[in-house]
Amino acid sequence: DLYWVERNLRFLSPMLSLGFAGSSALVVGSRAGHGSRMSAPMMANVADTLATMQGPDLYWEEIGPLQDPPKEESDFKEYDTFSTFLAACQQHGVDLTQPDITVLAPGNVACEQFSAVAGPLTKAVCEYHVIKGVVNKDSLGSADLTTVEGSTITYRRMFRKDFLDNAFCGQPSSPPRTSYCANVKADNGLIHGLNEVIYPGWSESSGGYGSEGDAATRA
Repeated sequence: DLYWVERNLRFLSPMLSLGFAGSSALVVGSRAGHGSRMSAPMMANVADTLATMQGPDLYWEEIGPLQDPPKEESDFKEYDTFSTFLAACQQHGVDLTQPDITVLAPGNVACEQFSAVAGPLTKAVCEYHVIKGVVNKDSLGSADLTTVEGSTITYRRMFRKDFLDNAFCGQPSSPPRTSYCANVKADNGLIHGLNEVIYPGWSESSGGYGSEGDAATRA
């Protein structure tokens, strides 16, 4: 009996070794797979994100019925982009890739409306759209809104909207009213959409651009 036990053990020993080796290989393989799944996805910086994301949604509004064929005011027209603001920042050397910033992004329509009255976006105007630090939309009312330009933006809560100086920020709406994004994440900060261009020197008494006493339109 002892002879057969020893013989069986000698036969089983290589099989057991192979089994343990296979188990070790499986464990190592599973760890490698787990590590790859935990890799964090890479995000683009603010400049690259603005260059590729959709801007505010635009509708035909009052000119819809004048089209051929006629369109409803609430019919979708197209998405705006941020190319005018991005081009101005690039022209003036305003760095949207620097760490820990919040960028208040006006779409092309807002930039065109501003430029029609106050001229092209200057370096100071571009820098005024960049807040030092990452500020969530819900924290705008309590955070320090000092900009790269050096001035501080004024926050007001009115008409169920978050106003930054003369513009409202990150506001969802229903057609034909345009929606503006909020809390868009980039790897160096956040992006909030604005319905108008903001500028240094604004005050509550100045009203919107083009009004009497408006700092942006003074000679």
